[in-house]
Amino acid sequence: MKKQAEHIADLVGMLPVFIGTLLDDIEISTPYKLSDSEEKTLMFLHHHEGSPMTTYSKKVGLSRGSFTGVVDRLQEKGLVERAPVSCDRRKYALILTTAGKNVARDIDNQFKRHIAAKMTLLPPKERDKLAAALETVIAATEMLTAGKEG
Repeated sequence: MKKQAEHIADLVGMLPVFIGTLLDDIEISTPYKLSDSEEKTLMFLHHHEGSPMTTYSKKVGLSRGSFTGVVDRLQEKGLVERAPVSCDRRKYALILTTAGKNVARDIDNQFKRHIAAKMTLLPPKERDKLAAALETVIAATEMLTAGKEG
């Protein structure tokens, strides 16, 4: 069991290298000057709009304080709005504005085109294996998250 856990730890340690290789030379172009954190936030909101800010800060990998600054800047640019969460006046959900939806959709499309171009470097069988492996990683992430919350 320990050997398997060590092997998994070694593989997880390689994930940043994989992501770095995959995202190497990506250039996202928008009419707004956006930081990487702002782009990530818009992309995540594009797929998961309406959750509390703490959910997004964890997903984007920022502390709540740092994430608040990202949201402030996106709100100043007119790309997001804070909406009160009905059950708790202290919590806010994030909602994309019309401009935010357009920018987020554009970022997502550019991201997908970049990944598609990178995937042409892999043979079809390797792409299939990669897709299956990533689906397994996502499923494991959801199970680990559910275990942490429950």
